Amino acid sequence: MEVQRKGQYDRNAFASCIFAIAAVLASGLWLLGTALACAAIAFALVSRKVTRADGNLRGAGFALAGFLVGGAVLLFATVGPSLLSLLLFAIAPPPQ
Repeated sequence: MEVQRKGQYDRNAFASCIFAIAAVLASGLWLLGTALACAAIAFALVSRKVTRADGNLRGAGFALAGFLVGGAVLLFATVGPSLLSLLLFAIAPPPQ
């Protein structure tokens, strides 16, 4: 019984996954973590578009992982806490 492979992997999917891992590691540095997470999301979206257009390419799972991890870094490590603190300062009562 031989398993048939669909085709080659998309390079954008791997790049998305690598950028997402780098964003997790660099999330302590706000600007770098945000830029890497945005790059991971962008590569994931491009990869998803390319893999849908070309049926021979693989890598949708890597693209999905890069998208989810990049989004999680933006939401929980870089942009999300900044927006939450801005909201809390906006609704806080003035000092007396």
